[in-house]
Amino acid sequence: MSKTKETKTTEIKIAPNLKKMNLVEKICSYGVTILSFIIFGYIAIMTFLETSTIDSANFLGEHILYEKDDLAMNFFLVGAFFLVMFGLRKFSNVFLKVNELFLIGGLAVYTVTLGFIWIFMTQCIPATDSGTVYETAVAVTKGDFTSFQTSNSDFYQNVSYYQLYPFQLGYVWLSEIIYTIFGGETAMPMQVVNVLALASLYVCLLLLSKMLFKKKSVMFITTFMLAGCIQPIFFTAFTYGNILGLAFALWSIYFVVKFMQGKENKAVLFLIPAVLLITLSVIAKYNNMIWLVSIAIGMIIYTIREKKWIHLASTALIVAIAVGGFNLVIISYESRSGVDLGNGVSQTLYFRDGISESDMAPGWYNDRGKSDYIQSNCDGENADKTARADIAERLDKFKNDPAYRNKFFKEKILSQWNEPSYESLWVSQVKGHYFGDVKEDTLLNSVYNGNWNKFFYDYFDFFVMITFILFAVGMVSLIKRKCTAETIILLTGLIGGFLYHLLFEGKSQYIVTYFIIVVFFASYGLYTVLRPRDFSYDEKDKKKVSSYIHKAISKVESLTR
Repeated sequence: MSKTKETKTTEIKIAPNLKKMNLVEKICSYGVTILSFIIFGYIAIMTFLETSTIDSANFLGEHILYEKDDLAMNFFLVGAFFLVMFGLRKFSNVFLKVNELFLIGGLAVYTVTLGFIWIFMTQCIPATDSGTVYETAVAVTKGDFTSFQTSNSDFYQNVSYYQLYPFQLGYVWLSEIIYTIFGGETAMPMQVVNVLALASLYVCLLLLSKMLFKKKSVMFITTFMLAGCIQPIFFTAFTYGNILGLAFALWSIYFVVKFMQGKENKAVLFLIPAVLLITLSVIAKYNNMIWLVSIAIGMIIYTIREKKWIHLASTALIVAIAVGGFNLVIISYESRSGVDLGNGVSQTLYFRDGISESDMAPGWYNDRGKSDYIQSNCDGENADKTARADIAERLDKFKNDPAYRNKFFKEKILSQWNEPSYESLWVSQVKGHYFGDVKEDTLLNSVYNGNWNKFFYDYFDFFVMITFILFAVGMVSLIKRKCTAETIILLTGLIGGFLYHLLFEGKSQYIVTYFIIVVFFASYGLYTVLRPRDFSYDEKDKKKVSSYIHKAISKVESLTR
């Protein structure tokens, strides 16, 4: 094979069958990609320089420390990583022989196996918010709606939890379905759902890799990068809507991309599962409105590109159904319980908290939103008046003290994105376990407090550092090449998550689902660095691939004679 031909076969093509980009798609695509590079390139640099950690002296309180890294060690680790990767590059012909179904099935089995081992090892008992949601879901399966009327906790001053946070009823509804089917003696059924959802979203990302990048090597690298991303596996012990909601969102995006890349009118049928899945995503986790917005933006760009204006109506319908479905769940619980829950703690209060100091880290949870809402007798307007005054004061502080402002937002960003565990171990370590106390001589205790704990935290630190570096490389490659509306749906959601938690309440555990998307694009970045011999998934390349495999097999046979 000549150099010219080899270069041609290794060229990266993203959605090659699409029409030439118009100006709107070009501006949006490059704008989102460049912004992604700036934001996460900064985080990549900071992961190399320092690490945010949960203070062991105030572990339960989630107090974050900012520790300088050993730069020499980081240079060594990054250098060693790339040396190993380039050493393995010569075996890239193996990619051509690996069946993609084996990659998909292997990753799914791997994830389910590790996930089940972890959740059955920990047997974590939900507490605080997740505990309240669990208890409510089990209670309503028996027709008990007491928790909608009052709270038995002094922390909520006898105000119903759902008068404060009605958005939690989406996950209550999904949990109620599961506990009705499998029983609610423990929260384990929803933890099993978490594991299956994680495996499902990993499979979805492999399929999206195939659709967006058209290269089997990218899919192969994505498989191993996702396998190395084990923070979400530890996070499955946390009975909350994060993982399940992301799974629904990504599968919705998958069907939207199928629609956008379809050539025939019947491709519009892909929007049916897309709207159902994004609705379930918003129900599972209200913050997944971010992914709904990213889908809407992608659809609008697609509509302008293709000049199929009817899909402006399709986009509006998707948004209306998702928002309406979420509100319908709340209305149904209000009807069943006979309680008018109101609007709850507003985004104004969350914004005020997000730009305020906290005992944990800047902009983390500080209890003021809940307290102000209760003190105003659950009158949202009065609570918001207090919050708006506080917001004006904080903005004035930021304006007059730039050094303080820069330090505040720097520490807020790094406390979330550069805390490498993303509280994936913390969320089960600080809670009770159905089997009782963790014994000192057990593997679980070692994971929480011993040698395995040190290993995992060191591994998280390395993996997060290398992932953000590769993500930045991937963005440079996308800037150089054509990045389409389909590709930027995921990037738009990622930026949306960054901006939301920059301004509103933040925690590192909120970032774990977004980090999975970072891993996805980091896999593409590693591909652009290595440039292994590869083939595309285009129909025209099938004969070339068949011939390449035949030649490789013949060469092996000749060497073994």
